[in-house]
Amino acid sequence: METIIAILIFILGASIGSFLSVTIYRIHKSKKGVLLSRSICTSCKKKINWQHLMPIFSWLFLRGKCAYCGKKISVHYILIEIITGILFLVAFLKFNFIEIIPSTVNENILSYQIHYENLTLFIYYSIIFSFLSAIFFYDAMYQEIPDRFSIPAIIIVILSNLFIIGSPNPTDMFLGAAIIFGFFLLQYLISKGAWLGGGDLRMGILMGVLLGFSKGLIALVLSYFTGFIFAIYLLLQGKAGRKTKIAFGPFLVIGVIITIFYGTEILDWYFNDFLI
Repeated sequence: METIIAILIFILGASIGSFLSVTIYRIHKSKKGVLLSRSICTSCKKKINWQHLMPIFSWLFLRGKCAYCGKKISVHYILIEIITGILFLVAFLKFNFIEIIPSTVNENILSYQIHYENLTLFIYYSIIFSFLSAIFFYDAMYQEIPDRFSIPAIIIVILSNLFIIGSPNPTDMFLGAAIIFGFFLLQYLISKGAWLGGGDLRMGILMGVLLGFSKGLIALVLSYFTGFIFAIYLLLQGKAGRKTKIAFGPFLVIGVIITIFYGTEILDWYFNDFLI
């Protein structure tokens, strides 16, 4: 039962990822009908049939090419489908809302019920992961974090934390947002926008309201650490120079996702082991 649900959830996440890939393209190109218009090939402009819109499988079956004109389809399409699917699956594994109840008569007979608190958390984080996935790929491709992704995510997080989730608490939430936003704003002002963009400032607010002060700082450290490692790798490979601009949004997303799953353990390690 759980395995079947896990597979279905991965497919759901991959389908959301497919929708996000189209949304990213349309927002970047300022296309009308971002949500409702039919998908088309960006090269030959022909409408794509339903059988060519199956997440992951269609890209693999078509070998990454348009079925009509044969032009290559960017690999980011399948990557966002796979990654979003994995994020949904991991969210399900962490907040498994399927409870197994053994029969009191025969232990081999099982029944199932829904754990509604975990279901709420799964839905909440699936929505957040969808926004984070969109931010990751949009910034990676275009070096920009659109307000269309960050601001709705901020609003959803604040309202959810205030009225549904309850964590982090309002003080922790707004303190985290103020500190991280202020940290980014200081860099923005000092560099006159050369180090960070306006989208990163809004991302800082999202990190704060989503994680709170302590976990927000953990995500911040992880973001800079992973970004530093990636930059060193590019320099050593000769793929970037000292003045090469690297999108920071993807590393912020990585830091946030790691902290969502392991933030508590990192805090416990820091205060109980590292400080001894």
